[in-house]
Amino acid sequence: MNRINIDGVWYIREDAINDSLYHLEDEEIDLIFSEECCYETGKYCFVASRIRKDESGEFYPDISIKFTDKRRKDRDTWKEEYWDNNNWFKGILEGNPESVESLDKETELCKEGKRQFKGFLNRLVEEGWII
Repeated sequence: MNRINIDGVWYIREDAINDSLYHLEDEEIDLIFSEECCYETGKYCFVASRIRKDESGEFYPDISIKFTDKRRKDRDTWKEEYWDNNNWFKGILEGNPESVESLDKETELCKEGKRQFKGFLNRLVEEGWII
């Protein structure tokens, strides 16, 4: 029994706490390390993430972008989307008609926001995040 009763109050025995912590230390914890890059304006926030492959420091070639539309005044009503199609990112940069049409139809970015998003993608290319 890992609990004791003293004057009608139940306590967990200290040796039981130490035992449970010890078991956690023995478990292998598989961590995934990532890196982020953020571009924020008054209307939008773009956060690109990439996952590190291993201890070598190399990253997987694909990235994901968390997009936040901050145009609503109440923070609780901000819209968030996750984009992870690297072909779509490249298509936007190259002016691919399908990618550009998708950007127009499937996002609520204003003209300025589309320009900012494309600028963000260009910076990610400069930094080697998009190849």
